[in-house]
Formats: sequence, structure tokens, C-alpha cells
Amino acid sequence: MKCVICSSQMSFFFSKNFDTYDLAQVNYWKCQSCGFVISKTHADLSDSDWKKLNYKYHNSFLGKNFNADDPRWVDRLNVQAEIINDLVAIGVLPNTKWLDFASGDGKLSAILKNKYKLTLLNYDKYTPTGDKFLAEKDLTPQGFDFVITTSVFEHIVKRDDYDYIASFVTKDGIMGLHTLVCEDIPNDPNWFYLLPVHCAFHTNKSMNLLLHQWGYKSSIYNVDARLWLFFKSKSNNIKAIIAKANKRALSKPKYLFKTGFMDYWK
Repeated sequence: MKCVICSSQMSFFFSKNFDTYDLAQVNYWKCQSCGFVISKTHADLSDSDWKKLNYKYHNSFLGKNFNADDPRWVDRLNVQAEIINDLVAIGVLPNTKWLDFASGDGKLSAILKNKYKLTLLNYDKYTPTGDKFLAEKDLTPQGFDFVITTSVFEHIVKRDDYDYIASFVTKDGIMGLHTLVCEDIPNDPNWFYLLPVHCAFHTNKSMNLLLHQWGYKSSIYNVDARLWLFFKSKSNNIKAIIAKANKRALSKPKYLFKTGFMDYWK
């Protein structure tokens, strides 16, 4: 099995037994080069079985304000909306055409609209039930200046699906990302992040490779929101804006900047 990030060889890492969603034993494989870990069990599911699994799991909390597996979910979305609004205010993020890819029930879009009067369009293949949802035919390649995806990268096992998301960012556009990234993925069947629909686990190295492959030059990270933004434009411009923003009052959001991937979690 080849790694979807760097094409290096993957090998068996460990297994976990699930007693829900008809999963039984799930086998995780690890890339020997970049450390990316994938569930081969999920990767081998048919499209219909993968869709059924996602539908059953996500319908247990979408449309509600609580998710037992992620109790800070709505609180985090509120902080992410606050950060997006601040990034517009400091001149990092243009208030133009935005897309939330795989947006679930559209909560982030609703928060941005209601609190900050900002428009974030929604697209979700499985649950298009919220406000301002686009159909797949509306997703123009390089059609959005800002594409954000939250709690999604841990669900993707095919390289084409990663590239599909990235394809909607304009030539000089910005990508936003929330997912868990580790220096090393723990070899532990009891790791809290091993949920029935979590099947891809990124390392700092694998994320840095992915950014480079897509042409992004730098990134920023806000710890409170657990949110990255990736930039294709010249790093010095972004670095200067962030440095200035970080000198504001302590109550204002702070950001970490790095050329390449901001590998905060080590």
C-alpha cells in the first residue's frame, strides 16, 4: 500500500476493535517516510458502505448543539468564526467569495452570518441541510478566494479527494484547515481520536509535504481556534501583518507564523 501523501510504502501499524457501526476490527497502516497513518479497512470500503457509515455516525449529532465524541465542537466553531472575522479586520483574509467544504449542517456559516455579517457558502456531499448550500455543479475550479474545511481531513483516504478540495482555491487564494496534526501518531488502540469515521491521521511532516505539493508557501495558526490558514502569496507580506497584529492588546487574537507548515503540536 502506497501513502496518499508522499507515495512511499506503508506498513501495518496496529488494529482496533469497534463494537459499533458494524466495523469490528479496523487495521491502521503507517507511512515509513512521512508518518501519515490511514485505516486500510476504511480505504477498502465500497463507496456505498462508506456513505452509509458517514450518514449513520454524523446524523447522531448534526442539527444539534452537542456531540459526545467532540463536546467542544460548537464552542470551537464560535472561536473559529471570531478568528475569521479578525483576519478580515487585520487584512489577511479578503472578504470576497468563501466556501466551507464538507460543512455538515452549516453551523460555521450561520455563526459568521449572524454574529459578523460575513458570508460563507456551504457545500456538503452528505448533509446539505443548512443555509446557503451549493450543489456540486456550483463548485467552480479555482472559484473561491478562501476555502475552509473543518474536521474533514481525518475522514479522507483517497488522494483525489484531498486534491478535489484544494482545486477550488483561486490561484493566489487561501485555505483554512481544522484537523488534528501530531509530530508522531501514537501506536495505541485506545487513542481518543480513533473514532468510527476517523480514518486518516496527519503528521507535521505529511502536512508540510501536502502544502508544498499544492503550492502554499506559508501558514499561520491560532491555538484557541485550532485553525490553520495557508498562503500562496509572498510570505513577507503575511509575516508583517501577523507581527503587527500580535502587538495589539492582550485581549486580541494572537497568531503563529511560519514559512511552510506551522508545526505547533510537537
